[in-house]
Amino acid sequence: MTVMRQNHLFMANPFTCNSQSWEDILRGEGTIHLRCIVPLLDYSDRHIIGTLFQEKRISMQDRKASQTAQYITFCRALETQEQPVRRLFDDPYAFSLLSGSYRMFARLARLPVIGKLVYTILDLGWPYSRSSAVVRTRAIDDLVRDAIRNGARQLVLLGAGLDSRGCRLDETEDVAVFEVDHPATQHIKKERLHACMGRLPANIRYVAMDFERDALEAKLIESGYHPNVQAVVVWEGVIDYLTESAVQSTLAVLARLLAPSSLLIFTYTDKGALDGSKAFRGAHRWRSLSRVGGEPFLFGLNPDTLAEVLKPYRLQLESDASTEEIAQRYCATLGRTESGNRAYRVATARCMEP
Repeated sequence: MTVMRQNHLFMANPFTCNSQSWEDILRGEGTIHLRCIVPLLDYSDRHIIGTLFQEKRISMQDRKASQTAQYITFCRALETQEQPVRRLFDDPYAFSLLSGSYRMFARLARLPVIGKLVYTILDLGWPYSRSSAVVRTRAIDDLVRDAIRNGARQLVLLGAGLDSRGCRLDETEDVAVFEVDHPATQHIKKERLHACMGRLPANIRYVAMDFERDALEAKLIESGYHPNVQAVVVWEGVIDYLTESAVQSTLAVLARLLAPSSLLIFTYTDKGALDGSKAFRGAHRWRSLSRVGGEPFLFGLNPDTLAEVLKPYRLQLESDASTEEIAQRYCATLGRTESGNRAYRVATARCMEP
């Protein structure tokens, strides 16, 4: 089944060029006239984000993988194109995992002048999200590396999306990696990775499931997960889109599955940003845009009570920081000024003895 989507950027045709196709431009042939790009900055949020989120022609399966998963991967691809002295991390697979408009914009970002406009459009359209995405990626990379060095022999990626940690982090080569996600997303991801690498990594096991319907515990054990072996679990960019009951159910499963000393790394949005009880810059804008993109935020947590929420699940809170704080930690030494997001947070919790 195929769904037709109108891409506002191409409909309005704000770019003009002396070449026959976009492919010519992206190969470096032809000229884009800057006077026709400036009007992009006056587009509504729906136009800007629609350009990045909607494909001209996408299947229902591809749409499952092309929303949040593709957006975060797009941010990783942009970060990988930074100069090495400024780069927070390197993801050699991000570009290959992209498709359609995302891939086109990643190519455009490499061009002088035009590339700066891509960043401007992105940052104006969805405030603080790109900087938040890249600093959280770096922070979680470091946490995963540390957990493996400290004895974790299994890595579980809950809602893996187009995450490439199982391929790109050297530390994961000798551990069992379990990628848990929707089968549609996994199908697309495996196809693109195979095309890029010529094979799929032998240590990665793809666990297909729907978080709202399937039994996580049974799916993981069927795939070879060992509850008595120390693990590190990454639950990145998922909680926001689940119901409260689904979050609680998943935590209950993790309480049964995780061996003592295992580490849970997760991201979440401050509940105050979702219900409006706290003031955060840009919160109203990205709440609205998440609805436009078809994936509204459903659930948040209160940092002040997070430790108490985790206790019934044998989880002891170890760290909790906003991506604004993380950005200050990582970016200042690189001469970067990314702000991160004060409402979006990365936390870790250690599994305790029963």
